[in-house]
Amino acid sequence: ENGTLYVANIKEGKWIPLVREKHQVLKKNFKTQLDVMIYAREAALMVGATELDRPEDVAIHPKTGEVFVSLTNNTPKGNYHGSLLKISPYDGDHGNDRFFASTFLTGGPNSGFSCPDNLTFDKKGNLWIVTDISGSKMGQGVYAPFKNNGLFVVMASGPKAGIPIQLGSAPSDAELTGLCFSSDHKTLFLSVQHPGEQSKSLSELTSHWPLGGNAIPRPAVVAIRGPTLERLLSS
Repeated sequence: ENGTLYVANIKEGKWIPLVREKHQVLKKNFKTQLDVMIYAREAALMVGATELDRPEDVAIHPKTGEVFVSLTNNTPKGNYHGSLLKISPYDGDHGNDRFFASTFLTGGPNSGFSCPDNLTFDKKGNLWIVTDISGSKMGQGVYAPFKNNGLFVVMASGPKAGIPIQLGSAPSDAELTGLCFSSDHKTLFLSVQHPGEQSKSLSELTSHWPLGGNAIPRPAVVAIRGPTLERLLSS
């Protein structure tokens, strides 16, 4: 009900107000501002917004205020592995209508991850990433080298700064989502979605996670804690 919705022109580094009265093309195609808001994607393209490769999540760096966006992939255009977009506010002011945009990391065999999905930062400014290769494509073709989806961290400092490090692997056919730290940053929570989704039947299961044995696979929320996590957050 209040405020102004803006869309991004990545090439020019400019925020464009999605306001009917400010654009003749919007006046021509929409009767009211409510129509503009309902058909925001169509309206955005009319005023020069940049199409992106399937944005999945947004995280804000706790120290710099820079905005990171996970772009999962765009297979029809040959982008199989996705990337991470970084948006830096002009003069450090998020209220400015100008910004700088750059690619922070590109997915693929060289970086070791593919199809970034959810993101979060810890208190040290390390970036945590989970991936979402489609279950129907996992282990096949260009995705074969990555095997299952994974949990990655990109350290903010130290000898491995800027390099994605894999810390965990998802069960068969599953994706990891919903990264979240506890308030004391001693526990990392994440969700395991649709393990075994490629199973053909209850007698041909591709996963038995989390109970093992002959159990049917089930989604769950996992809490990760321990010395490895503590070392990462104290370094």
